[in-house]
Formats: sequence, structure tokens, C-alpha cells
Amino acid sequence: MIRSLILALSAATLVACVSILPEPKAPEGLYRFGPMDAMYRLEASIVVREPEASRLIGGRAIAAEDGDGALHLVRNVEWAESATRMMQMALLDTLGGGNAGMAVASETGAPTDFELVWRVSDFTLSGTMARCRMEATLLQGRTRKVLAQVNVSTTALALTPRNASRAKALTDAGRACISDVAAFVAEKTAAVPEPDA
Repeated sequence: MIRSLILALSAATLVACVSILPEPKAPEGLYRFGPMDAMYRLEASIVVREPEASRLIGGRAIAAEDGDGALHLVRNVEWAESATRMMQMALLDTLGGGNAGMAVASETGAPTDFELVWRVSDFTLSGTMARCRMEATLLQGRTRKVLAQVNVSTTALALTPRNASRAKALTDAGRACISDVAAFVAEKTAAVPEPDA
């Protein structure tokens, strides 16, 4: 009997402790990149991998750098899904004009003429300035030989210091980076002769 009473009191205490913990706050806004308009008609096929990035800048959180160079999470705003996945989908949209070639996601496993491997080195806020920096490498599809590489960097200015406005500016900087990478892919895949069969 005493044992049952002690167990019941212990369970009640645990329930009380759990209810004291604050519930996580839902963000006030979720942001996304796309859909983006198709801007290029490819002459060859290319697989677009999800870009590499650190967990801080490649995930759902939005980070800002303070005056001392420390990164902090921006409150009340997040990405609708991981930033790197949204970048991959936005680039596929941009390259989706259709012609003799096409851009496909790496998950398809389809053999292609080319492959894009890319890395996001910066995707943060600094005050009201949004920054995006990427490195993109174009590989030959079958041999994986490096054909071309480019570094792109863009910025966008938030209209107000509010977090929602800053998140919108980061979206704009990201979309501009995607457009620059798409232009690089379209130019280089058109300039390189198709590999021998």
C-alpha cells in the first residue's frame, strides 16, 4: 500500500515537472525560395545535387552575425524546410525550361551528361544586410572530371530591421545566388562538347 502511494506521488511529481517546462514557440513566419521561373533551356542533361553547407546555415534556422562575429539564431522566423533543399529545388526550377536537355535531382539516379556539385559557405544576416556565397563545380557525368568552377556572392538589403524583413532579404540574396549558378550551368554545359559514347 505504501509502495503504491509512493509510486503515485512520484508519477504526480513527474507530471508536474513536465508541465512547468515552457512549450516551444512556433515561428511567426516560414520563408521559402520558390517556385522560381524557368530561365534556361539546357542542351544537355545534368544532375543537381543538394548543396553542402554547415548545419547552421543549411538547416531551417536563420542565422545572423553580430558585431563581434558571433552567429545567433534569428527569433520568430525560419525556413519552410532546409535551406539547402530549397536551393536545390529552386535551381531545378530555374533550369527547367526544357529543350534537348534537362536538370534532374540526384535522387532520381538517372545517368546524365553533367553533374553539379556545390557548397554554400555563407548564408547569413549582418544587421540589415543579407549575404549569400556559394561555390559551384561542374563535373562530366560519367567520368566525374572537373570541367568548370565558379564562386558567386550576392547581397540584399532589408527594408527595415524587423526579423521578417531581414528574412525576406536573405530570401532575395539566396535567389540571386541561385540565378548566378543557373547562368553558370547554362553557359558551361552549352560550351562543353558532349562526352564520347
